[in-house]
Amino acid sequence: MNEKIFFQLLDSTRGLGLIAQQSTSLVLQLLCWWKLSKESTALPEELRIAHLLDRDLSAQHEALRQVQTYAQFPFMDESVWQNLRGARDIAPLLQKISAFEAQGFLDKLILDDAAFWSFDRRDSSFASAPSLCELLIELAGIKAAQRVYVPWDNSGQLASRVVRSGATALVETRNPTLPAQILGLANISGWDINDTDPVGVPAALDQGMLIRFETAVCIPPMGLRYSTEVLENDLFDRFVEKTPVGNVLQIRHLLAQTRGRIVVAIPNSIVFAAGSERQLRERLVEAGQLEAVIALPGGLCAGAGVSLSILLLNPQGGAESVRFVNAATEAFTERAAKKRIELKNLDTLLAEIAGQDATEHAVSVSRQSIADNDYSLEVGRYVLDEDARQLEHVLQRYKMRKLSEFFEVIRPRQHATSANGAEVFEVQAQDIPAYGYIHSANKEALFDLGSAKASSYFIRPDDVLMTFKGTIGKAGIAREVPDNNEGGWIAGQSLAILRSKRPDEYPPKALLTYLRSDIGQALLKHMAVGATIPSIQLSALKELEIPVPSADEMNRMVQAFEQEAQIENEIQQLRAKQATIAASLWIA
Repeated sequence: MNEKIFFQLLDSTRGLGLIAQQSTSLVLQLLCWWKLSKESTALPEELRIAHLLDRDLSAQHEALRQVQTYAQFPFMDESVWQNLRGARDIAPLLQKISAFEAQGFLDKLILDDAAFWSFDRRDSSFASAPSLCELLIELAGIKAAQRVYVPWDNSGQLASRVVRSGATALVETRNPTLPAQILGLANISGWDINDTDPVGVPAALDQGMLIRFETAVCIPPMGLRYSTEVLENDLFDRFVEKTPVGNVLQIRHLLAQTRGRIVVAIPNSIVFAAGSERQLRERLVEAGQLEAVIALPGGLCAGAGVSLSILLLNPQGGAESVRFVNAATEAFTERAAKKRIELKNLDTLLAEIAGQDATEHAVSVSRQSIADNDYSLEVGRYVLDEDARQLEHVLQRYKMRKLSEFFEVIRPRQHATSANGAEVFEVQAQDIPAYGYIHSANKEALFDLGSAKASSYFIRPDDVLMTFKGTIGKAGIAREVPDNNEGGWIAGQSLAILRSKRPDEYPPKALLTYLRSDIGQALLKHMAVGATIPSIQLSALKELEIPVPSADEMNRMVQAFEQEAQIENEIQQLRAKQATIAASLWIA
């Protein structure tokens, strides 16, 4: 009902020459004016919307300007009114509002998700699925009369829900107009907005100290990077990690500004990336400040296609384990109207998050186990799907050892195309055959032979090459390769070299046979992170537990590979012969 009423109001703006975001803003401004006219005793009679219905556009514009001084926070968007110049009047929209008021629809109208309903990518706006907002608010456990911190709420969706719960909300954002409109419709009081960037210039202060809120809930902007001045000018010792990465600094700010539960939705890169992100994860886990990680399906944010995870944080610490929950499954995800993704069964999901028992969708993991996994917070590493559980069952028959005990993991040489260097050839994913040995490297490249450890980057006989980026787990082995010099082979940027340290104990061909098997492929895909371009972190690859079969089993694996290679060689010879059968016919 709310969405239908909203779109009927939007239809009344047709012909005004406004883009979608401006039409939404005009509707919300007039509804805020209507609500203020009805509920504010301080607003003069001559500024109430009913007295301006029959006036011209300029008179309405000027009246709305004066109305702003009676609002909790200015909700007027001057740019919309400037774009209305020369347009016909807004009488159809005002008439529609009056009709809905007479029918009693406006008294119960809830437009908290207007930004999501009217999302238009061309406007560069950002909004979240209503079910995600509901989940975040439920996780925050907000109680009436609490002071709740809601930074970066550009859409007003979270703050409006806070206010409707009976709590007071403080919003900090550089785009305050839309949240002011949404909050004005939710309640004309019980909230405040600071026009600021909380990381760079925090405004929630009391006598020069950060106000410590009881609860914080937010979806910070993604992909931001801050200048060194932000770190240098910080007066509150917030930033333990000296980094420009926005999401790391945002989480540190939340910990400094809050004394109770923090519910924050962050991009998945935070749960697995190296550098300052890993430093943050380690410190959160070791301080017991991380209580839960919830993996979400992609598509819940209209302004960003990345998949998110929710972190539940407690600045006071004390958590001995972390609850990992996979909400990116059919049990909790559905496709709603207009091909939107929404969460479902929120009560069941909340019970999974609050529980302690291991289930199909959730598990509690000790701090030590997380440390053993190099402080990775990827939910898929701890909550196993059916394929992963079957894989684990099969591998229980073998002794497991780390890949790095038997093989050196060599990352591809990071180089830029230039006019200098020796000509070499890169092995790429397409050069790796399904069976047999790698026979070619087709991409030309230049390589500095005088660089540090240059010879180690050249491919050697019995090196196993495996793709770790994009296409995951495609593997091959080298046999006859050029010398480690000009004309030699190096690995392409998506390939890692697995070079044997102890070939007598673990033959490279046995490893290749395992990596190519269904079990090996399932394990590698389980390790992949990232939704857009999946990849395996090479640090995690070094820690990969691989089975160590008996010497007889390894010998059979090597023989199996040799048989495959022999058959592949025979196939290639037959194809060459096949190509010559009719070659002498029809020669010009």
